Amino acid sequence: MSYLPLKGNESFSSIFKNPDLVSDSDHFRIYISKNEIGFALGMILPKKNIKLAVHRNYIKRTVRSVSDEYLKNLKISLVFLSKKKIKLFKKNVLRFEIDNILSNVESKIK
Repeated sequence: MSYLPLKGNESFSSIFKNPDLVSDSDHFRIYISKNEIGFALGMILPKKNIKLAVHRNYIKRTVRSVSDEYLKNLKISLVFLSKKKIKLFKKNVLRFEIDNILSNVESKIK
């Protein structure tokens, strides 16, 4: 595991209150805050937006692998949030969307 997990209400709320960068796509939103520790990752994927646990787990695995590819050396805290209901779950479309939003974050941070 090449990231620190964000745990607890305080770590999430501090990022939501003072984000350094907010980035959006069709289904997801990312809040980023710079830190001194290293790369920290938190995900909020509510059941009301993504019904099946298989789909939520797929998104978690994809976010972890793509963020490991792009962001592991940055000193940021990132919260990955599902912002609306995913009606048609297509793995390749969602993987592209996640890859696109995280690669854009990398270019904006550096």
